[in-house]
Amino acid sequence: MSHGSDHDRGRYSITKVMFPPVPSSGYIGTMSTGTSPAKYRCAQCEMPESQCDCEKYCCLCQSVLAIRVCADGLMYCEDCRQACDYKTSD
Repeated sequence: MSHGSDHDRGRYSITKVMFPPVPSSGYIGTMSTGTSPAKYRCAQCEMPESQCDCEKYCCLCQSVLAIRVCADGLMYCEDCRQACDYKTSD
């Protein structure tokens, strides 16, 4: 006796995660406003880091400590930023 097709079983489980493409550095620069130095913006809400209300966790290790937005708009913890040589806006 069958409990459903493969298609039916797949629609309740998530097996793949898609991330938006990494914006070019030119895109990050054009999103800034005013005359102050460009501040990196969150890739999800496109708000400057200081105004972002998104849940903050490292996209690589899921840590919630010392999280910052980097040039690609994604959030990283201090250890992952150092290991991957990612820079914050300050």
